[in-house]
Amino acid sequence: MKRYSTDMIRWAAAGLTLVGVAACSSKPNLTDDFTSAGVRPPSGQCTVNPRSIADAVSIGSVDGKGACGIKNAWKVSAIGDVAFSTPARIRCQMVGATNSWIGKVVQPAARSAFGERVVKLRIAASYACRGRDNRRGAKISEHAFGNALDVSAFTLASGRVVEVEGGWKAGGKESAFLKRVHGRACGTFTTVLGPEANAAHRNHFHFDLGKHGRSGKGKYCR
Repeated sequence: MKRYSTDMIRWAAAGLTLVGVAACSSKPNLTDDFTSAGVRPPSGQCTVNPRSIADAVSIGSVDGKGACGIKNAWKVSAIGDVAFSTPARIRCQMVGATNSWIGKVVQPAARSAFGERVVKLRIAASYACRGRDNRRGAKISEHAFGNALDVSAFTLASGRVVEVEGGWKAGGKESAFLKRVHGRACGTFTTVLGPEANAAHRNHFHFDLGKHGRSGKGKYCR
């Protein structure tokens, strides 16, 4: 009888644990909890025609929760001859900025380090209605405006894949390449984050065209 009682207690405890897990899984996504107070979404004005530089389709405007959304949104599958691992939803200006970064920074860095071109980018994130770093109560992310792009790896013409996670501190050619494409991106984007920025960016680069400072022309690169 004593063993039976003990088993019953164990099963009851397991049952309570399962109920607890179910309750946690039913909670709302924490990324829905962010603040957009005082934030003005970027305009839809653009000086480039994405179709002339990318495999891109106009998707008009994207409407999201609260301040989330994209004006002059594009679904981009490739820029130039560099394919995207998954189509990215970004605003028009991000298409032009990414094209500039690939042509002026990524390809020269790849030729210098490996003697070949980059043919594909692994896209970790584009448009997403969420707060910065997926944190509860954080300010709204530039991803929520289609004004940001995350890249986690680069594929070379030979098929070699250079990943941010692992490659950043590996030393040698891969490390030199990654640090060059990250460091020089600040000449194109206004925000550039990588593994040394914080733990949330340990495995990818974040690029955006957010406004910084009173003039809105400042830059934040880490």
